[in-house]
Amino acid sequence: MSSKNSTKVEKLEFVERLIEVCGTSQPAEIARLLNVSYQAAKNYLQGRMPDTHVLLTISERTPYSLHWLLTGRGGKFAENTEKKDEEVFSDEMRAFVRREFFSVLNEVSSGQTDTVPPKIVVLSPEKIKEEKVMGEPVTFPVEQQ
Repeated sequence: MSSKNSTKVEKLEFVERLIEVCGTSQPAEIARLLNVSYQAAKNYLQGRMPDTHVLLTISERTPYSLHWLLTGRGGKFAENTEKKDEEVFSDEMRAFVRREFFSVLNEVSSGQTDTVPPKIVVLSPEKIKEEKVMGEPVTFPVEQQ
């Protein structure tokens, strides 16, 4: 395959990936998503590579890997480094927080009745969906700021 044909194939593959990343092949929608002119969006759909600031916009607004977008190689989705930074708690820390929470909750609820010891039941999310509340709804006062 000649280098001219190779370049055409690469451009077509880039355009296909760009359409996937943007979720549309409409220049007007791509222009809005990337905050570029209509003509720039049309140029990208014809195989022109976006400028650096446009690539940064793509990386901020989509979960796709820029390396994959530009080359077609590697993972399709970028690693979410923000989520890794948020996951500070280890399993041991979560267990400790849970024990402390239940301890405080038991202390608070134990003052309400002397005859029945407080009981805490932990339900999985699936069980919560199935749980039904009987009787009067409980409302808590909300402080106005």
